Amino acid sequence: MKFLNCLVLLILISCGGNEVKRNLEETSYRSSGVEQFFLPELPAWANSSPSGRCFKSSSFLYMDFKKLAANYQLTYPEMIELQAQYNDRLESYFRSTTLRFLKPVEEASFFANTLEQVRGGVRQFKLPNVKEVDVIWLDGFIADNKIAELKKMATTGKFDEKLPIMFSACFSKQALSNWLSEQNLDQVGFYLLSAEWLNPYSSTLALKPRLRVEIEKMVNHSMKINIITPDHNNLIPTEIITQ
Repeated sequence: MKFLNCLVLLILISCGGNEVKRNLEETSYRSSGVEQFFLPELPAWANSSPSGRCFKSSSFLYMDFKKLAANYQLTYPEMIELQAQYNDRLESYFRSTTLRFLKPVEEASFFANTLEQVRGGVRQFKLPNVKEVDVIWLDGFIADNKIAELKKMATTGKFDEKLPIMFSACFSKQALSNWLSEQNLDQVGFYLLSAEWLNPYSSTLALKPRLRVEIEKMVNHSMKINIITPDHNNLIPTEIITQ
């Protein structure tokens, strides 16, 4: 009888073990495969703009341009667009749910859909063919408490002279849109260049020690680019590369 009881117990343990193993296999993390195209996430202390003296509004995901170029033959503007659109889509998703992470299948879907859009010619940062643009460095105006100066420029028609681009190395596109609306500056018609567009890779795929965007690669090569900073401020945004 003892032998029979032991045999039954062993069978139950064996069956239970197989069930536990099966459950672990079914619930274990499965890689989406797309994480190879992302750089490690920045720690909170490094998620800032030294020149703009601000912390970023979100924890952005920066892409490995070398791997993207090697696997998908994307150009620099296309890779910048892919990263920006992916982060924007990610922020929209997180705003609509209490979750703060993506499942592997969602991650793969977000990446594939965004890649398809970019390859299909969808652009968030697409300027008309003009001769000259003004890039307004918002972080500098905020850091120097000169928002009133920025608003005066808008009311006096300063931004009507050339095509205006509002740049921030700390705001996301959605946060920047909200800020402009709160400040009653959303009617100016700014083109937005926000933190999602920055990356540590140059257009030649050289890894650099800071986040940046080579704006001349995003526009017509003959276009003149002016950086508008607060008055009496010699600082310029280190994230904007104009030549």
